Amino acid sequence: MAPWLRWLLAAAIFPHAVIALLSILRTRLPEHPHLLPAMLPLGLLGLSRSLTVALGLLLIFLSVQLTERRRAAWWSAGAIVLLATLLHAGRREWAAVAAGAVTMWLLLATRRRFTIRTAPGRGLQGIAMAAITVLIAMAYGTVGFWLVEQRDFGRSFGPGEAATRTLWELCFVGNADLRPVTRHGVWFLASLRLLGALAGVLLVWSVYRPLSYRLLTRPQEHADTVSIVGRHGRAPLDYFKTWPDKSYFFSPARTSVIAYRTAWSVAVSLGDPVGPGEELEPLIESFARFCSDNGWRAAFHQVLPDLLAVYRARGFSILKVGEEALVDLERFAKSTSQQRSFRKPCRRLMTEGYKVARERPPHPSALLDEAHEVSTEWLSIPGRRERAFALGRFDRSYLQETSLVVVRDAAGRMVAFLNEVPGVRESVATVDLMRHRREAPNGVMDYVFCELMLRLHHEGYRWFSLGLAPLAGVGDRPGASLQERAVHQVYEHLTALFSFKGLRNYKAKFEPVWEERFLVYQDGPQGLIRTALALGRLSQL
Repeated sequence: MAPWLRWLLAAAIFPHAVIALLSILRTRLPEHPHLLPAMLPLGLLGLSRSLTVALGLLLIFLSVQLTERRRAAWWSAGAIVLLATLLHAGRREWAAVAAGAVTMWLLLATRRRFTIRTAPGRGLQGIAMAAITVLIAMAYGTVGFWLVEQRDFGRSFGPGEAATRTLWELCFVGNADLRPVTRHGVWFLASLRLLGALAGVLLVWSVYRPLSYRLLTRPQEHADTVSIVGRHGRAPLDYFKTWPDKSYFFSPARTSVIAYRTAWSVAVSLGDPVGPGEELEPLIESFARFCSDNGWRAAFHQVLPDLLAVYRARGFSILKVGEEALVDLERFAKSTSQQRSFRKPCRRLMTEGYKVARERPPHPSALLDEAHEVSTEWLSIPGRRERAFALGRFDRSYLQETSLVVVRDAAGRMVAFLNEVPGVRESVATVDLMRHRREAPNGVMDYVFCELMLRLHHEGYRWFSLGLAPLAGVGDRPGASLQERAVHQVYEHLTALFSFKGLRNYKAKFEPVWEERFLVYQDGPQGLIRTALALGRLSQL
């Protein structure tokens, strides 16, 4: 939907709200009886001051919702405009009828553009809560009017009149002939209006609340994703698209898929879509439209460079977020592993009786118990925690499906372990969890990596992925964007806090080839901030 159409519709509603709110402050305007009807064609004249304020605020809220393409806002605006137009037609106020007709035409012409839905279950719950609040308020007000002292209002009320007056107060119509005399009377009327406002807020909040994300993956969806990733996976990261914390968006033929999760109203895809090359571009476009229809922004995290032109053509912004370290196993076996920085710690640990073993699944319970003990001790180190979305976490059923590479001391006690991620990209291996005990000797992780890479090279693997070095190489090239330069400053000045440089320097010891990885997002700087918050949230779920 063209942005100017949304703003035009909002402009057809918003002025009436502002003028309505100003009209309760009018002084000289009553001297011009034909002026206000021309300025307020939606028919807010002749109402009580409280009801005018309430409806004016509702129209302001409604105009904002129209700019965001809320379906419920379209229906509400249509109902209000139609009712007001019919009312003015009955009064023969033709200028107001014309204004209402133009607004109605705009609404009808753009009806298919209002696609953002309201969460149905939550909406019904909110409506029920509003109804219960109204019933409680009716009972409270009826009994209150019936039992108030005569001196509070200068008169007494029967049950029927008490219910009627309560209803008028809750609806902000008020009772013009009712004047509280005591403080208790003033407080009682204020409490009724507060209950009415609460019921109205619950109702409006429920009706206009956008569709909320629910993680619900059917077994067949997961099976289809495993099959697609197995046939078309391009990066080691693609394995984590099959984890149960993802939702899936498929192509019409269900031969390509986007694995995503939503936080902060951003649907973040893990990596690029997976599938045949000719399906990826239309799938990206369909996913962006799907997110827009649900009131979400779309984003893609850790994407490869080859689809960047497709994202740009769809209006996405692009930010480099780091570099993935890919170790050439042939070079590592013949050159890197022979360097003193590797030979010395490995030889020392072997001399001290440390050994590396590669355990294939299925694993006995005793082995997983040992790994759990090591993992728990590792998590007790300050700054260590489980992460999600782009990584796995310690889970016995997960580890039961992967090979474990363990380091044991001379006494046979496990001091560290890695788990190998099942292969997705041909001839490329990688690991996920890397954990050790607090008192593990220096160089133990170099030792286990070195032994694993040499064995993988012997088995015919070509590459080993050490994963992403966050923010590495971001903003340090000519022509870098403002966002990239800002990220570079974070990398340079906050590395002591986040250990960005330390991680990159550690991976650089293995002399890898560095491949750029990018974040693709919508809506400029504001969208980038929201996407960053979403990624922070998703990594903790």
